[in-house]
Amino acid sequence: MTERALIGQKAREFCNELWQRGDFWDFESSEYERARCARLLTMLDGRRYARALEIGCGAGYFTRLLAGIADQIIAFDIAPAAIARARTLGADLRTVEFRVANAMDYEWHADGLWDLVVFSDTICYLGWLYTFFDVAWFAAELFAATRSGGRLLLANTMDEVEDKLLLPYLIRTYRDLFLNVGYRLEAEETFRGTKNGVDFEILISLFAKAPEAGAA
Repeated sequence: MTERALIGQKAREFCNELWQRGDFWDFESSEYERARCARLLTMLDGRRYARALEIGCGAGYFTRLLAGIADQIIAFDIAPAAIARARTLGADLRTVEFRVANAMDYEWHADGLWDLVVFSDTICYLGWLYTFFDVAWFAAELFAATRSGGRLLLANTMDEVEDKLLLPYLIRTYRDLFLNVGYRLEAEETFRGTKNGVDFEILISLFAKAPEAGAA
């Protein structure tokens, strides 16, 4: 097994073990999570999207909200236990396909171009596990798979003390990486809230892929 494949296997096992405990992050019961997801939805401006991709969907809480503004959604997560839960909770969603997949191994052009990509609290783990070159290549591939005029919604928790993966300068570096591959920043804000007595700060960045010259 290659080193890259081994990294993916370990990530899958780690995340799957957490999701086997149920709603480990309280996505479905936390007022903070409901407010955070509502804010993400508001950032999308009420626009409707033909095809949407959600990377790191977990048990599909935000996916179910996204289904109200997207005609077709593919949502994937590396943890089989998370996707099993998402399929159960979203059994009535005829426009959503839940898949078990590793973002770093996904064949971006296999499913066509995307009008919207949602990427929430996931890139910090990719930056932890993979080389900077791999993450940069991932960003470039994602840009290429975004339709002209399409959007990318990037949201990441920032933490200056407890979790080194969430250091603000690292999160902003990831944000800048998407700018550098070609996306333009359309809107950005910081969402703050408290969950289980802990204060959180989320950097939410909405990017757009500029329409190609001469495109209708």
